[in-house]
Amino acid sequence: MNTLKLDLLISRENNNYKGSLSYKNNPLTQSAPSIHGVETQLKKLLWEFESLDPDTVEFNHYYQCPAFFSEFAILNREQLAISADIGKARLEAFSSGKEKPTAEEAKRLEKALQELAARLLKTSLIIP
Repeated sequence: MNTLKLDLLISRENNNYKGSLSYKNNPLTQSAPSIHGVETQLKKLLWEFESLDPDTVEFNHYYQCPAFFSEFAILNREQLAISADIGKARLEAFSSGKEKPTAEEAKRLEKALQELAARLLKTSLIIP
């Protein structure tokens, strides 16, 4: 069974996540309270209109800043700002959607997040 990977742009609107993608030049957009809900609705549309088996569809997530910080609220924004060498107030503006990061700021944020992810992948918990 071949897996089809589709790029899913995730934004945040009115307390919902909005997911947008294009398949065979057809734009598809759905909203739901969770990203899982968005994915489920999009898979349903792909099944109905394109006869794609939902079990064969996976998504690459591309987050706009407000959606990212909402989905990953566990992140300490102050520490992320320090790691990415971005001012805390500026990072808060990205998080709220009031401002967008420059290309350089986005690269620094991605690098800081990738470094955190690498550290987390090497982490194990032990039970004493």
